[in-house]
Amino acid sequence: MENPNLEQQQEEKAFRTLATMLDYLGLDAMLRTEMKGSNVAIKITSEEAGRIIGRKGQTLENLQLLLNRMLFNGDRTFPRVSLDIDGYTRGDFRSGERDGRRENSNSERRGSGMDEEQLRRQALDASKEVKRWGESVVLKAMNSHDRRIIHITLEEDPELETCSEGEGSLKKVIISLKK
Repeated sequence: MENPNLEQQQEEKAFRTLATMLDYLGLDAMLRTEMKGSNVAIKITSEEAGRIIGRKGQTLENLQLLLNRMLFNGDRTFPRVSLDIDGYTRGDFRSGERDGRRENSNSERRGSGMDEEQLRRQALDASKEVKRWGESVVLKAMNSHDRRIIHITLEEDPELETCSEGEGSLKKVIISLKK
């Protein structure tokens, strides 16, 4: 079994380093760390989620890359750190692009793992990105209950439309500008 004290120290170091980076960037965020297997996962909650995610997730991906390089440089045994902001993650799960649409990866999505409020925040963050960049956003496959929350959250927005796509009980939600 892993050394729990070492894991806690690694979580704290990752937390402090990311908090300092976000502070230097002038971004306010709440951070929560947890171990996922042998890796450290940092969940970020912020009113400035769009700025932290960046266009097509590039800012979040670069932030994660820099964080991992800084931590690994000091300690070659340091576990990989993944960042998650309101259900949006980047990294080894790299989102794919097809037909100008970005797929929002979320490793927890299949088992639901998100409560109603998190799903609403994810829908609103994705809608901001669609409006800002004009490109459709494809959310990770989810069950019908979770898809319904996304659809209901965005149904009153006159600029957007949502649809479900896929086979079986797990389908992706596509958020796009109305034509």
